[in-house]
Amino acid sequence: MQRLHTALVKKGHQSQFLVGRSKYREEPLVHLIWDEIAGYRSLGSSIISRIGNQIEKYQGIHPWSNRTNLRIVDTPLYEWADIIDLRNLFGSFFNLWGLPALSAEKQVVWRMPDLWAVTGHCAYPYACQRWISGCFDCPLFSPEGRNIVEPKATIKDGTRRVWQAKKDIYQRSKLHIIITTNWMKEQVDQSILRNALSINIISNGVDLDIYKPYPRSKARKELGLPETETILLWGAGSKGNYRKGYHLVVEALSKLQQQGKPTPMLLTMGGSKGWDQVESLEKIKDLGYVRDPEQQALVYASADAFLCTTLADAQPQTALESLACGIPIIAFDVGPMRDLAIEGKTGYIAQDTTADSLLDAIDVFLGSGIADMGYRENCRKEAIQKYDLVKQTEKYIDLYERILAEKR
Repeated sequence: MQRLHTALVKKGHQSQFLVGRSKYREEPLVHLIWDEIAGYRSLGSSIISRIGNQIEKYQGIHPWSNRTNLRIVDTPLYEWADIIDLRNLFGSFFNLWGLPALSAEKQVVWRMPDLWAVTGHCAYPYACQRWISGCFDCPLFSPEGRNIVEPKATIKDGTRRVWQAKKDIYQRSKLHIIITTNWMKEQVDQSILRNALSINIISNGVDLDIYKPYPRSKARKELGLPETETILLWGAGSKGNYRKGYHLVVEALSKLQQQGKPTPMLLTMGGSKGWDQVESLEKIKDLGYVRDPEQQALVYASADAFLCTTLADAQPQTALESLACGIPIIAFDVGPMRDLAIEGKTGYIAQDTTADSLLDAIDVFLGSGIADMGYRENCRKEAIQKYDLVKQTEKYIDLYERILAEKR
């Protein structure tokens, strides 16, 4: 959103942020929902909201939760705007029942970063297809599923009720949907949002002036990495996030190590929250959470390949950054990954989401002669053609202008 805001300002437009929580409360263009609707809060509405919030924890979203949110349409900020651009709406800060009123007078665009909008609870339903016709008895609410479901599972499985509520809300709303990939569009076309005013594909973007190829030897020297080792990079928000598949990377490389075969060095970038296993790999270096984008680009450039082992995703940003730095991807055959790790061009696909399949993919890929096949050049070209941040933000502006023209 910050990147899009900057692009809009450069074009002479204006934008402001309305958020549930923020680290940047001192920023004049960042507004907290609670501050904007404070004048509409009463003892009665506060009591209703608290009851609704407790019900939401028990069985999913409820119309009483954050009840005063429904007054956003009465705020000066809403009156000021031409476009309402929605992002991630789960997290106990937004009342979804406000969508019909929000979209009654203004053009509303909703960028879906995942599938939460069309399911009874899950942002990532994995192999489950029940959300297409109506959620019920969610497999991710089983004892095993509760460990991996995002967002956190409610006490009771209320997915049937929530799915039906979302369907009813969308039928009374006027929404323009944005998704990032063709795979995501295939999902939305089957969903309760298939009759939205429009469904638009706008990819995530990468700053190609920051994420770019660097000489591998230079990158490794600056990071203190061995120049002659084969290095595989893994990166995500947290090693302990099951969906990111780090446990399968460790299992695969541990098997290779046990077999006595030459083992690549594993370089990791990200947090360790939720990961409490003792590292058994002999050749591993953990860089922790790398926040600086230029330093991230250097880390990508030091690797021979990037292990994007996500088990469910809409479009992992790390994969786009890797391509922009000229680094090929090894990934599982899930979601949009075949369009990112294009076999023989920008990477290699492991057929099954298992450690054995990942190990096979690593063996085949590293034995294929990466440098001779022009992977690095192909990856950079792919990023320039499809994931240029400047081009993607232009697509947002074009969409805004089109739907405003249609309204007029």
